[in-house]
Amino acid sequence: MRIPSKGEESRDLPTIETGGIYRKLNLVERDFSRLDLESATFLDCLMANTRFLDARCNASYLERCDLTAARFAGCNLFGAEFIDCKLLGVDFHDGITLTGANFTGCNFDYSNWRGVDIRKMRFERCTFRDADFSLADLRQATFSECDLGGVELSGARFHQTDLRGSNLIGWNLKRHDLAGVVISPWQFEPLALELGIQIIDSN
Repeated sequence: MRIPSKGEESRDLPTIETGGIYRKLNLVERDFSRLDLESATFLDCLMANTRFLDARCNASYLERCDLTAARFAGCNLFGAEFIDCKLLGVDFHDGITLTGANFTGCNFDYSNWRGVDIRKMRFERCTFRDADFSLADLRQATFSECDLGGVELSGARFHQTDLRGSNLIGWNLKRHDLAGVVISPWQFEPLALELGIQIIDSN
């Protein structure tokens, strides 16, 4: 199946298929629904509002791609890797397979993870400003040096959730049960301030 970039003819583009390598394509608002894109590689591609409904994208690799508001309902992202991608406003809650997926340097601001099982997943240097993690299962997930300021956490589940090095501004111990999270010593102070606790160094 040939997927034309917006405003271009199909003959100007390569075939989008399993294991293919694609660079600097304009694929805005294209429809990848139900395609088999296993092990495909996308580099520097524009993919905002692209549809991956029920697509097979396991072991795919995406780097520096703009996937703002892309739709992944029913998509298989098993073992996929995203590097420095924009995923602003993406909704991950609708039947997406995320087991073994890894995200590094990605922007997830305003994304929806409500009720999503992301156990044992790893996020490194990602931003999640105003993202919704309510009712999500975050057990044994790792958020290394991420910006988690202002996220919604109502009903989220924690156990050995590694948050070391991440921005937790706005996390409220009065509203959320954070038992089971792992943090660095310096991260405790802003959490304590949310409870009205002052930390004073006696030295």
